[in-house]
Amino acid sequence: MILSGAGSREKWKDAGLTIGCVLAAWAALSVCFDFYYDLNDDMAMKDILSGTYTGIPDGHNIQMLYPLGWLLAFCYRLLPAVPWYGIFLCACQFLALQICLFCVISRLQERRKKIVVAVMLTVAALVLFFYEFVFVQYTVTAAMLVCAALVRLITCPSQGKTGWLAHQLVTAVLVCVAFYLRTEITLLLCPFLFLAAGGRIVKERQMLRGYTVFFLTAALLMGLGLAADGAAYASPAWQSFRQFFDERTRVYDFYGLPDYEKHKDFYDTIGLAEAEYTLLDNYNFDLDERIDTQVMSQIADYAASHQETGPARRLYLSVYTYMYRFIHGQELIFDLLAVISYFFLCRTALRKRQGQLVVKLAMLFTVRTGLWLFLLYRGRVPERITHPLYLAELIMLGLAFLQESEALQWKKYEIWAILSLYMLVFVCSAVVNTGRVRAEYDGREARNSQWQAWKTYCREHPEHFYYLDVYSTVAYSEKMFRDSSPAYRNFDLLGGWCVKSPLAQAKREVAGNGSAQKALAEGRALFVADPMTKTWNVDFLPAYYREMGTEILMQEADTCGSFSIYVISEQK
Repeated sequence: MILSGAGSREKWKDAGLTIGCVLAAWAALSVCFDFYYDLNDDMAMKDILSGTYTGIPDGHNIQMLYPLGWLLAFCYRLLPAVPWYGIFLCACQFLALQICLFCVISRLQERRKKIVVAVMLTVAALVLFFYEFVFVQYTVTAAMLVCAALVRLITCPSQGKTGWLAHQLVTAVLVCVAFYLRTEITLLLCPFLFLAAGGRIVKERQMLRGYTVFFLTAALLMGLGLAADGAAYASPAWQSFRQFFDERTRVYDFYGLPDYEKHKDFYDTIGLAEAEYTLLDNYNFDLDERIDTQVMSQIADYAASHQETGPARRLYLSVYTYMYRFIHGQELIFDLLAVISYFFLCRTALRKRQGQLVVKLAMLFTVRTGLWLFLLYRGRVPERITHPLYLAELIMLGLAFLQESEALQWKKYEIWAILSLYMLVFVCSAVVNTGRVRAEYDGREARNSQWQAWKTYCREHPEHFYYLDVYSTVAYSEKMFRDSSPAYRNFDLLGGWCVKSPLAQAKREVAGNGSAQKALAEGRALFVADPMTKTWNVDFLPAYYREMGTEILMQEADTCGSFSIYVISEQK
């Protein structure tokens, strides 16, 4: 396959072909499945943007940068019934796929090859990221946009050719949308962008100017987004919450909550009783106003200083885990694709004495290893972060096959050997991922009937406000395009990343409540929990109120499926 340019008519044909492939993929998925928000994070973001949380669409959804949040909230203000956030996430994912397809096939000469490659790449993307296309998550969506920008960066026209400047500007916009959506994953994948640009500049030094335009434009747009975000969250209330949010993240996501019995002396020094610790342990800490930024910061600092492993040991364990994951095939499909690609590229490059390609592959492997060790050292390697790393790496390896095909002069048996191995891996991946997605989908369908019943119950009882035990709700998720009404919901969680924010305070004011602790004790709000949850302990609420100097009586007032609804009253 030889890379070549294309006329404007040919480009329109290529665009039509890739759009058709993407629409066919979307249609196939939408016929077989309903799209789900993968995590509670996206559900909470959607609730804030749509006005479901406070009653008014708000761009301060905490996770994404404010300019993008404001735009989505504005759309909800215009047409509240349209599920804008879900549309945005799905559109970004399929746009990223279309961009990747177009950038590849527009460099091929023969129409037949274009069709075959477009179909094969579409199927490959669906097979590898079947789960992510059905259970949508904003971190993965942002990563897909970055990877689309990566493809455009590698395949951009040489400087001076028609459209090179517009190409760079559009690529910069893609990166910035990803940056606004999920800043951390965009920054994590930036080394791949730098590596791709550097490799192209080595071969074509005149590309330095074009890539300079790209990076400067991206940096400018990112800076403007950060400045607007800083202005939107400049109030003392938001600044205080953001600091609390960061400290909470350190405790729960990185260091862990120190055990109360083992570290009782420390908790005594900061004035945290066991009943209050229990609220931190079961995530219902919105009950206690004293659990603030200072307390979270003290816990985070203490937990950080009492890690069992020092920096040197953690680095050793990171290297060990990196090798262990690969040897034991913890993400076998991705590892096999990477190994096959590295093997054939390195083998042929060494045989053909293509030193530049060997250096590029060594640099790519160094970058991927460095990023993996960074994640392992920090102790955060969920699939929504590791899969984007694999995607960026595989994109660079795949494009290396195309770009270096003329120099490497693949023999027919080599091409068939590579394609056969890829096909075998993809078939195995299809079997595994189809079973995994179907099982997860059926499980969510069964579990979420309870959540749908609960939302119906709340709509039928608007006279009450409900506080939910956090761990009684973690098993539930929501469909992106069904039951997407933006109507205000008269319930809130007693924990999660939104509590203690100005948004949570606004929701309290809409409900006519003060603190959650007082609202429950005075009967102005009801408490809801699922007694069947493994972590549920009915005694934690009386124990906490007793610690606060109040004896309470909990009485089950009603039920909704497995949810029990309790009225709490003070004992005089």
